[in-house]
Amino acid sequence: MTSILTNISSMSALQSLRTVSGGLHRAQSEASSGLRVATASDNVAYWSISTTMRSDNRAISAANDALGLGSAKTDTAYAGMDAVIGVLGEFKAKLVTAREPATDNAKIQHELEQLKKQVVGISQSASFSGQNWLTTDLTDIKDDADVNTRKSVVSSFVRQDDGKVSVNMIDVPMAQTSLFNTAGGGLLQKEIADTVTLPVTGTLDLGGLVSGAPSTHAHKGHTYFEFVAGSALSLADSITFDVTVDSSTYSGGQLYTGISIDQALVNTVLGRADGSITSADELARVIDAALDLAGVPAGSGAGGYDTNFGVVSMNMVDIGSDETLSGHPGSSVVISNLVSTLAGNFAYGMDPSNIYQHMNLYASAGMAFTEGFQIDTTGSMSLDVTFAGQSAQSFTITKADVDAALGTTDGIVDTPSDMAALMNYALATSGLTFMAGANSLYIGVNAAIHPEQGGKSDFVVSNATSTGVTAVAAEVSLPISVNFDFLDIDVTGGADVDHYIGGLEIMIGKVVNGAASLGSLQQRIGMQSDFAGKLMDSIESGVGRLIDADMEEASSRLKALQTQEQLALQSLQIANAGSENILGLFN
Repeated sequence: MTSILTNISSMSALQSLRTVSGGLHRAQSEASSGLRVATASDNVAYWSISTTMRSDNRAISAANDALGLGSAKTDTAYAGMDAVIGVLGEFKAKLVTAREPATDNAKIQHELEQLKKQVVGISQSASFSGQNWLTTDLTDIKDDADVNTRKSVVSSFVRQDDGKVSVNMIDVPMAQTSLFNTAGGGLLQKEIADTVTLPVTGTLDLGGLVSGAPSTHAHKGHTYFEFVAGSALSLADSITFDVTVDSSTYSGGQLYTGISIDQALVNTVLGRADGSITSADELARVIDAALDLAGVPAGSGAGGYDTNFGVVSMNMVDIGSDETLSGHPGSSVVISNLVSTLAGNFAYGMDPSNIYQHMNLYASAGMAFTEGFQIDTTGSMSLDVTFAGQSAQSFTITKADVDAALGTTDGIVDTPSDMAALMNYALATSGLTFMAGANSLYIGVNAAIHPEQGGKSDFVVSNATSTGVTAVAAEVSLPISVNFDFLDIDVTGGADVDHYIGGLEIMIGKVVNGAASLGSLQQRIGMQSDFAGKLMDSIESGVGRLIDADMEEASSRLKALQTQEQLALQSLQIANAGSENILGLFN
């Protein structure tokens, strides 16, 4: 039936066109995006899984980047360790040379000091992204409960079965890598003691006074700053400053004014004609000459070394006191009133904001407590205490002194605390103070008796002998192997070189073990990074299987739907033409 009100054929053709257009739109979307599940409405389950896994993949990628950062930190620390091992080998060779009786140990010590600076310099420069695993500032490096005693490296991102996510870390204990720690315990420092029972040996050591007679070495007051390169001095230019030498809380020291550096002095000292100063060594030589001309009892040299490991650099200029002034107990150098004609008051780094001071220090020493002892009724022990430039003070200690110091009646000294109490009692007028540690004694200077500072506070406790004294067992915390710091090694003054060689060999072994642990960490990080890369590829592939379109199928379907669309359009045209023919009957 043909109707002038309803065109059934057109409606059917239009419905077919709409169906084909919808399929064509979906096919075009798949072909253009490459996804068969592009939105949640396409497939809720697959879309949810793919979105979560892609988010996880980005997290794994971030963890892999963090692994790269951890690898860089590890590589830096390992490079430092490896370099230090080489320097320690050279250091050991010098110690072996010092063992020969005919060698000049003072010259060897000079070489050793340079090697020490090299080791400290390496340890301080082995830093990446603000972290240094070779030089640390930890209160107790072996305290596992302290999170600061270990550094962490991101290893992986993990999603568990219950949906919870976590970031796994690789911990690096600083006790395995730190060469120098401010509170001790570094690989190149005396070991932190364990509690042991000291055996009674055949050789009486008087608590350590015989084998480890305490002595110190000069640390004269000095001022230092980092050299800054700049303009040469012209004929009209000059740098002037004042210097106060050996000022302290005990005296104002001696002031020297108007020390001057000009082009003539620079050219004379450095053998050039343009007034240029190009290095710390050159500036130190010029300052040294200026101080000499002004009669200042101080000297200057290139290179700065701080016993707290603060500064080790050959780009430093150091000005130190000669400590030759009488009537001034201090040991210091203070620069003031600096005036430069160069632009901006430039003085090659010698300005107040750039100057550091290390001065008016008192000498100190440590002594391992090696055994207990007992003084009988008729027995005694004697020793000498000698400060730099002064005559030796002799002291005799009896059983009565032991009993009075400890409040006992048996004359036994069997702990470091007992030893410290006895020495403070018997040597009260010596100028020394004794403080007990877990396994040792710390010996300092009593400023009330001996106010002189710097090298003038150097002391040695020597000539310990005894009669009527026997060794007794003692329970102490004794270093297992090394009871000295690497930086304390000094082969002059009759030092026990064999002891140093043995201890250094142990230190080298610990550094080698530390480097090995870093090597293992490098390997682990590399393996984890490779795994993370493969894991990301696997996740990407798995997600692709869920939501990616089959492009061959999508392309074929798109072609077919485009053809169907053309046929539907033609069908609609034919249906519409039938209505037009009916209208022609009414013309």
